Order: sequence, then structure tokens, then C-alpha cells
Amino acid sequence: MKKIFLFIIGFFLIPTILGSATAYLYDMENYETYVGYWGSIYLLLYIIFPLIYRGKIKHKINKYTFYALLYSFLFVLTYLALTYINY
Repeated sequence: MKKIFLFIIGFFLIPTILGSATAYLYDMENYETYVGYWGSIYLLLYIIFPLIYRGKIKHKINKYTFYALLYSFLFVLTYLALTYINY
């Protein structure tokens, strides 16, 4: 039950927060597009996370910290891609 609750809360919070940050940096008119983009990233990471988070990574770093690192990395990649496309 806890896992379902965390998934639902994360699905509403993470895309909204990252979509707001991306919209603030680039274009507020495309807010819904950015939230949808981060929502699809959230679902994709949720599906492939068990394949990535195993072995030595599991013993060295906390699961939630690893999620934060993945989202930070993807946010920077998105920022660089949007900057490159807009110039």
C-alpha cells in the first residue's frame, strides 16, 4: 500500500515541480507540455529503475538519492538540449 501511495504522490509532485522549473526557464505558455514530458520521464524511470539500481550501486547509495541524481542528470540534459535548440 505504501508503494502505491508513494507512486501516486510522486506522479503528481515530481512532474509538476520539474515542469514548473522548465517552464520558468524557457516558456510559461508551454507549461502543460513540460509537465507531460516530465510525467513520461517519471513513468519511464519508474519502469526501468529496477534494471538500473542493482549490484554495487545498491550497496553504495540510497534508492531515493539515486532517484534524485537521475532526475538532476535528466534535468541538466533537458536544459542543455532546450538551450541548444533555442539558439
